[in-house]
Amino acid sequence: MAENKINSPLVRDSWFDNVKAFLIICVFVGHLANGLFSTSNWWVVALQNFIYVFHMPAFMIVSGRFAKKRIDTKDWQTVVSKMVIPYLIFQTAFLVIYSSLAATPSKFNYFNPLFGLWYFLNVGVYTIVTSYLKKHEWLFIASIVAAVAVGFCGTTLYGGFHRIITFYPFFLFGYYSAGMSFDFCKKPGFRVCSYLMFAVIGLFVLYNFKNGNKDISWNLLCMNKNYAYIAKAMKWSTLDTVAHTVFRYFMGFIGFFMVLGMMPTKKTFFSYIGKHSVYVYVLHCILIVILRELDEDYDLLRVLTDKWRLLIYCFSGVPLSFVLASKPVRKATRWFVAPDIDIKRMMRRLTGVEEKEVK
Repeated sequence: MAENKINSPLVRDSWFDNVKAFLIICVFVGHLANGLFSTSNWWVVALQNFIYVFHMPAFMIVSGRFAKKRIDTKDWQTVVSKMVIPYLIFQTAFLVIYSSLAATPSKFNYFNPLFGLWYFLNVGVYTIVTSYLKKHEWLFIASIVAAVAVGFCGTTLYGGFHRIITFYPFFLFGYYSAGMSFDFCKKPGFRVCSYLMFAVIGLFVLYNFKNGNKDISWNLLCMNKNYAYIAKAMKWSTLDTVAHTVFRYFMGFIGFFMVLGMMPTKKTFFSYIGKHSVYVYVLHCILIVILRELDEDYDLLRVLTDKWRLLIYCFSGVPLSFVLASKPVRKATRWFVAPDIDIKRMMRRLTGVEEKEVK
């Protein structure tokens, strides 16, 4: 019983807090590096491509792991209060931000997630859908087939629907492996291999971009475009594009285990970032959206032409992650980022159940 409790994803796990902390910092740094000013700096483009090899696939696997209880119990109320309602709030807030900056998206609606918000939509849909589909033994294989096949569509699926299909295998893997301890990732030999693999992937990406090679497709890493679009941009054949897609999934799963192998298993000074990663995710998205729009109007980032200033800017996401996850910031923004919405109580009040129980 004690062993099961330790391995349960429902118990606070410092190891996975550290994993989430590392991944959310990568998200922040990756978004900072992904700007209009970065296109002329090969190492910045290489940095963002390197991060995108593993960070969101791993994040989806972790999300699937910790969604297991909600899926198995069909806890729709929690899904609505923790994922659906926040998504609607953030999507609306982003529209207000864009509008105030005179940069209103032309295709705004609640099925077309604005910057970074596709994650909330995906996890909400996955949690609900998986509870009905999990009984099918072939679901995981079918999800991979669907994820590869969706690229053959004549056009990229509308809004966030393309990513809903392409990222589903990662979420499912997290769900199905939720009861696994992954203790082999803690072994010294595996840890050494993880650090070596991290270095090799990083050096490979840097080498390719430094020499002007285009063996890595940004759209392929983001998993939000069809094969025709990617093939045209990269001058690949359809067969090459499919092969690269399959390899992309392989690297996504490998990247998850690589991150597990690199992260400490005990509580650290950065564990709290993983515990409160939602604050970093939401607040950094708002910060970057505002910064990018202001830069287009006022050229605020013109000082980043110097490589050292650009370096400081990109990696400012590391200290800022500590700030955004800090207690003062959480306390000040909780009403927006993590509103206390009790759907169960609201439903009881609407149906009059609560009053009857009191009597």
